[in-house]
Amino acid sequence: MTDEKDAWNSFFRSGSVLDYLQYKSIENAKHSGELKEDLNEIQDQGTGTQNTGHQ
Repeated sequence: MTDEKDAWNSFFRSGSVLDYLQYKSIENAKHSGELKEDLNEIQDQGTGTQNTGHQ
């Protein structure tokens, strides 16, 4: 699989719509993965239980 930079360079050289779509696909997948990581961090916050010592 090509990385984002290689895909951009292919599109830049060729001007092909298919090369651009491949670049955008890689870019979107990368950003989607970052978004999922951010969401996981948010979901992990505050999931611990607090023990106040009162029963």
